[in-house]
Amino acid sequence: MNKDYLTNLTFGITFLNLATVGITALNLECTFHTVVRLGSILCNLMMGTLLLFNKRSVSAHSPLYKPFWLMMIICNVMIVKMIDSEQPAMSVASVLFVVGLVAVLFSLFSLGGSFAVTPMSSEVKTRFAYGIVRHPMYLGEILMVLACVLATRNLLSIPVFLLFVLSVVLRIREEEALLMKSERYRLYCAGTRWRIIPFVW
Repeated sequence: MNKDYLTNLTFGITFLNLATVGITALNLECTFHTVVRLGSILCNLMMGTLLLFNKRSVSAHSPLYKPFWLMMIICNVMIVKMIDSEQPAMSVASVLFVVGLVAVLFSLFSLGGSFAVTPMSSEVKTRFAYGIVRHPMYLGEILMVLACVLATRNLLSIPVFLLFVLSVVLRIREEEALLMKSERYRLYCAGTRWRIIPFVW
C-alpha cells in the first residue's frame, strides 16, 4: 500500500467517523445549528467516500500547505462555536449556508475520484463547477463560513472570518504554484481565468 493511498484512506475514515458522530448527535431542532450540522454530515460523508476510493498518487506540496489548511479548520471551528444557539433555521444565514453547501457538494461531484488531501498536478478537472472558476469548493466554504458569521452575535467572528479568507487565499497560491508546473493546468488557467469569484479574483 503506497503512502499517498494510506494518507487518503486515513482521512477518508476520519471524515466518515465524523459523519457518524454527527448523525448520532443530531438533534433536529428548527435552528441554524441544525442546518450547519446537516451540512457538515453531508460534506464529511461525501469527502470520506471519495477519499476511500482514491488510489492515485498525490503531488508533493509546500511545507506551508498544511499550516494554511490547519488555520482554515481552526478559524472555521471558532466561528461555528460562536453561533447564536437561538438563530432560527429559516434565515438569510441559512440560505447563504445552503448555497455554499451546494457549491461544495457540486465541486466534490465534479472532482469525483480525483478528490485528494493534497492537489494532484496530473489530474486537472475542467468540467462542471471547475469550468466556471478554478476553486469552486473554496468559494463554497467561504460562503458557508460567512453564513455562520451572520448567525453569531460576536464581533470577534469578523476578524476570525477575515483570517479564514486569508488562509484560503494563501492555500490557493500554494496549490497553484505547484499545479502551474503542469502544462495542462496552465492551459486550464488560460481558459478559466477566475480563481474563486468571477470578474473579481
